[in-house]
Amino acid sequence: MTHYTKEQITNIAADVLEMYGQREYPVKIVALAEALGLSVYDTIFDRDDVAGMIKANERKIYICKTDSALRQRFSIAHEIGHYVLHYRSGEHINFDENKHISFRDSLSSLGFSIKEVEANYFAANILMPHTEVVKLYNDNLSIADMAKYFAVSQTAMGHRLNFLGLGNE
Repeated sequence: MTHYTKEQITNIAADVLEMYGQREYPVKIVALAEALGLSVYDTIFDRDDVAGMIKANERKIYICKTDSALRQRFSIAHEIGHYVLHYRSGEHINFDENKHISFRDSLSSLGFSIKEVEANYFAANILMPHTEVVKLYNDNLSIADMAKYFAVSQTAMGHRLNFLGLGNE
């Protein structure tokens, strides 16, 4: 199994945005999923802690219809991350038939699974690309204004700034 460095994930996310013409913010995440050949559906999961799921061999992403729009955007980006990083290799899609379903749940952000950490990092890079975050930060935008610009939660924006060494607000 391939594991990626943060730099590799940053570059892959930037390539995906460039390849699929996502140069405006907020990123049109459903359109990006569709450009990658993925369909997005909203649903109610059997478990309250599940926010999203990908059935990679069916190219379907499911998100929790009762989550906020901002959480849904992150969940879609997270599942795209699984697809790009863990199931797709160039134009050849490699599926492990026993592991083609991936859930984004309450454990995903805790760092227990490298795949979950990678998918979260990919999602942050898709929704809040490094160069654009730095540009807004240097323009002295507030966390609230940056979060609105990227259509992410203020919490996600704060985490992204802190990770990039720009935070402490």
